[in-house]
Amino acid sequence: MATIPEVVVNAWQQKNTPAVLSTVDDEAIPNVIYTAFISQYGDDAFAITDHFFSKTRDNILQGSKGALLFLSEDGKASYQLKGTFEYHEDGDIYEQVCALMPPELPSRAVVLLKVDTIYSGSERLL
Repeated sequence: MATIPEVVVNAWQQKNTPAVLSTVDDEAIPNVIYTAFISQYGDDAFAITDHFFSKTRDNILQGSKGALLFLSEDGKASYQLKGTFEYHEDGDIYEQVCALMPPELPSRAVVLLKVDTIYSGSERLL
């Protein structure tokens, strides 16, 4: 996987929340959700906590690729990050990310979106 460009990292740190996460099922029917419990993980991924996923979880477990969409703080730029998912119900990634969550909001799993393509509007950044 490639490194997320600095312009995207900076925009993420100043973004408006929540972000939008999309998946597709095995018949290529899209599913789109808002997600607020998401953070950059390393230099090539984003970690999303699965608290209440249903169709999203099913799609990820069936091998869906996905996209994450967010707006810059001023709302003038959008960033779409595409990639593949990893689903972690335990282990180091799960423990690290869940430690940042409020204790009253238990996480079922942590999903990593391993980014391989990034757009800002129609401009491909990665």
